[in-house]
Amino acid sequence: MMKPICILFAFLFVAQAFAEDVEVPEEELARESTLPIFNKRRAVLNRHVLTSERLELGLGGGIEMNEPYYNDYMFGVHGTYNFNETSALNIQGLWWMPGLSSYGDQLNVTTSRHAPFDASKAPHPVWAAIANYEYIAYYGKISVTKNGVMNLNLFGIAGIGYLNMNQVSTVCLNLGLGQNFFITRNIGIRADLRWLIFQGPDATTQSLRPTDHPAAGDFGNRIYYNTQLGLGLVFVL
Repeated sequence: MMKPICILFAFLFVAQAFAEDVEVPEEELARESTLPIFNKRRAVLNRHVLTSERLELGLGGGIEMNEPYYNDYMFGVHGTYNFNETSALNIQGLWWMPGLSSYGDQLNVTTSRHAPFDASKAPHPVWAAIANYEYIAYYGKISVTKNGVMNLNLFGIAGIGYLNMNQVSTVCLNLGLGQNFFITRNIGIRADLRWLIFQGPDATTQSLRPTDHPAAGDFGNRIYYNTQLGLGLVFVL
């Protein structure tokens, strides 16, 4: 047992005798931070797109991601007045494209398994006008090319509006979040995800065969949580 220990100590003593100090230049040593060095720091830190007390106008389209019977596509316009860099009032108009979805068309055909179900005979969203409070939570920049920088802001919206469903109308709630990607100081791309919440007629509470002509009051009601994905252009005036 003592012999291996003696050999180990002898090896360590010889290694220590031949050891040399290695000097590494200070500039080659690793540092705690690796932040890039900018020649013009103010250009990086300063806000490039100023929206305080300015008006934004936009137009675009969207899709309802959980609508089974009706056309999924929609288009809209909006106007936003920015009180400052964090708070704004947003007015939004939405229009739904007419017609049925592919699934709705399939249900409207007579088969050996079921009678036709024409969902277009039930009241459904046609247009809406909504007022939202918009909170801009974050402003930042991303480098999309080697020499290009895109400015962006992240926002949340919450509001109330009027929803027209042809024979009937109702009050709706609107919640969402989105982001503006500014191409220039005055032009950007707006992408948002919204939830439109409202109570309206339930098409499944009537048979809706070709011979049926129900009135709006004949349907039972239910609460809808429509998920909408929107994309459009925004102009800062």
